Amino acid sequence: MKQISFFLFFLFVFSCNTDNEQDYFANSNFDCNWDNTNFSLFSPSSDCVLENLSFELNILPIINAKCNSCHGNDGNNHGVNLTTYDNLLNYDFCFQIDNDLMPPPTLPVQFQLTQCEKLKIKTWIEDGLAE
Repeated sequence: MKQISFFLFFLFVFSCNTDNEQDYFANSNFDCNWDNTNFSLFSPSSDCVLENLSFELNILPIINAKCNSCHGNDGNNHGVNLTTYDNLLNYDFCFQIDNDLMPPPTLPVQFQLTQCEKLKIKTWIEDGLAE
């Protein structure tokens, strides 16, 4: 009985983690799930350009417009700061986007990602996270 109690205590102690979102997602693999992707946005007539994406030119403007009101430098109390390329590498956007976690559906529409913005972020990640 003592062995079982010790095992349960050991399991409890070492299974706990912090509630810090950045720590939780820092070791994720960045593999995007494309099951719910609207591939019609890949058509030549689309305004959604998905080639030669870079952090500075294509991704940072999305992050600044949609994410940094909560995850920027000023007043950030969410545990995730997305203001730099290096910080961004510690955050699994694909998991957040694929599971509709970020941005939360309760945020106003101006903070919601469009299909094109989701595709740009996911494509940029899977193409190698170009700066």
